Amino acid sequence: MTSDERIIGHPGLRPLWDSLEREHRLQQLTALGLVVCGLAVSLFTLSGSAVLPFLGMLVATLGVFWLVRLLGKRPAASWRERLREEPERIVWVFSLVTERMPFGLNLMRSGMLYLVDADGEMHDFSLKADHLLLVTKTLNRLLPHAEFGYTEERELKYRGKLTRFK
Repeated sequence: MTSDERIIGHPGLRPLWDSLEREHRLQQLTALGLVVCGLAVSLFTLSGSAVLPFLGMLVATLGVFWLVRLLGKRPAASWRERLREEPERIVWVFSLVTERMPFGLNLMRSGMLYLVDADGEMHDFSLKADHLLLVTKTLNRLLPHAEFGYTEERELKYRGKLTRFK
């Protein structure tokens, strides 16, 4: 069962695709930072110690390994394909808005969108709180069979355990 290509390309899902790309770029930058920091530690401690250059090279090697793995991935494209080819695999969609209000001042709002597949695996996406409603409504058109919204009963049904989000 394939879903409508117009809904996949709908501007209402643009914040979701942007979130996936942003997270992927941040992971790549972190891996690159590990490589640079590891090489810098190795270079600047080469004459002083034998352990620190080894640890620096180990960190740089792990950073290169992580970066190579990330360069082969395209998370937004894989999620587009997943929603196009297997939309029935997503059974539950809900979102959570977190507000940070020190001293009663609303300084920051952030949102998380959760997609739960038929195996009970939860996928989370960081979105701006203002975009959650638009993305959820668009996903509701794309995934008419899925349940939307968080309830404790759905948590027990799909995950088998109850976690308190309140």
